Amino acid sequence: MSEIGGAPQADPIATVSVSDIVAEARLAEQQARDLALRLQVALDAGGLGTWHWDRATDLADADDRLEALFGLPAGGLAGGWEQWAQRLHPDDRAEVLATLEQALRKKSPFQIRHRVVWPDGSVHWLATWGRVVLDGQGQVTGTVGCAADVTERMAAELEMRRTATAASEAAARERLHRERLELLNRINDVLGDATDRGDIMRRATEAAVPRLGDWCSIFVVDDVGSSPEVAVAHVDPAMVAYASELAERFPFDPAARHGVARVIRSGRPELYRDITSDLLAGLEAEPELLQVVRDLGLRSAMVVPLTKRGRTIGAMQLVLASPGRTYTDEDLALAQAAAGRIASSLENRRLSDRQRLIAQTLQRSLLPEALPDIAGVDLAVRYWAAGEGSEVGGDFYDVFAVDDDRFAVVIGDVCGTGPQAAAVTALARHTIRASAWHGDDPPVVLDHLNRALLRSRPDTFCTVVYAVGQLAGPGLQLTMAVGGHPLPILVRADGSVGRVGQPGLLVGVFEEAAYHSSEVALAGGSTLVLYSDGATDLPPPHGISDEQLATLLAADVAAAADPEAAADAIADLLQRHLPFPQRHDDIALLVLRAEPAARSR
Repeated sequence: MSEIGGAPQADPIATVSVSDIVAEARLAEQQARDLALRLQVALDAGGLGTWHWDRATDLADADDRLEALFGLPAGGLAGGWEQWAQRLHPDDRAEVLATLEQALRKKSPFQIRHRVVWPDGSVHWLATWGRVVLDGQGQVTGTVGCAADVTERMAAELEMRRTATAASEAAARERLHRERLELLNRINDVLGDATDRGDIMRRATEAAVPRLGDWCSIFVVDDVGSSPEVAVAHVDPAMVAYASELAERFPFDPAARHGVARVIRSGRPELYRDITSDLLAGLEAEPELLQVVRDLGLRSAMVVPLTKRGRTIGAMQLVLASPGRTYTDEDLALAQAAAGRIASSLENRRLSDRQRLIAQTLQRSLLPEALPDIAGVDLAVRYWAAGEGSEVGGDFYDVFAVDDDRFAVVIGDVCGTGPQAAAVTALARHTIRASAWHGDDPPVVLDHLNRALLRSRPDTFCTVVYAVGQLAGPGLQLTMAVGGHPLPILVRADGSVGRVGQPGLLVGVFEEAAYHSSEVALAGGSTLVLYSDGATDLPPPHGISDEQLATLLAADVAAAADPEAAADAIADLLQRHLPFPQRHDDIALLVLRAEPAARSR
């Protein structure tokens, strides 16, 4: 005890600082107000509305801004989860609810962008951020979060996506269009180089793989119901042999209900987007074939007709075995375009072959079927049609007996080709033979031919060498007249060479044309080469003069064992100079050799 002012006082045992506690409480309150203000400023700046949802009561405490984001008045979201879910866009509802259920299950934060439908029917985009609220035992009691309107941002983003998608689709279309053009151009190129029907089919199948399929088969029939000619290509060349083996094991059935046979019969394509088990069920009656199809792993297939001028001449079958790719309508359209070009090439080739056959048949009818057997004379002839020989040529030759002792040799060239040239050739052969059998000398024979052409075919002309020969000891004596034609080449047994005869005017051009007679003696073993100007008259730089030709062939002809060998040697020489398929004019060749010692046959 102590005394204050004489009175005893108790000693203090503690002090209470009430002012400090009050100050701290006021500071905490101020910090809370500041924090709430800062939060409000952030919410206002972001246009954010907030909510708290209580799981136990299923009641939502949403602020006015959040309810406004849903197009609702104050208290519009107080009804809880179900009322909030009704405002979600129908297309987004399932995804949003699934995201929230997953967050509640995993007790994890969530973030969603979704659409809401306002009562007036307008659609708005919201961005929502939320967290799951847990109690002291870690049990979920609800959620809290905020949302903001991002309609303008989403509109801009969606427009960017749409523009990017449109650009990507346009680029894909352009790429597809380019690839299609490249494929069709490639097919055109390979078809242009093809030499016959089989070559067309082989080149076309190879060009179609792999762009149009892993397998490509082309079937061409001469008549519906007949067995087709087949060409096959595969991404793995080793599989081509396997395809041939399959063709032997499973022969073509023209009455088949599906596939190539049906397409050929109907002229309509077939598209199998996915080769499913249900589709393969139709093959159960043929278990061996079914197993092959399954072993090959075929996934998609299509068959398109090869049609030209309304006539189906075959079909093209394309198959995919690679995973991740199936045929589409666009693929079918491309295959049909390719098939159209292939069919056109095949049909053109068929018509060309037919025309060539007709031309060759007519050409043979304009030439002697066989050479006569003439004592003391060996003969050989050759005829090469220009290019593919699809038209009748104007070149001709003839050898025939004039009487018991004499024979005639003719070579000529009618201006032009085709039916007109054939008509002139027939007229020339008939006129020459008639005049020769009448006993006319070579100049008179050409004069008769000249008059016949002027009267009957004044629109054309020809060149001719006409000679009459007979035995003269160990050799031959020829009397020759030339009408505008290259002079024959005489190759003597010793290899010396020269041109014989006297040039004359074209036949069928001039009313008054004089033709001259020349005497040519062929000693035993000498060879006379008569040819048409297709051998020498070539475009630069391939042209060759008659003198140059004589010099080039002299050694080979002199060394040849007989006229056939000499003709082959001349053919080799001409072929080396310019191949026959590249020439634009026919060539007729007649090789005549006087035997070393005349003898009867």
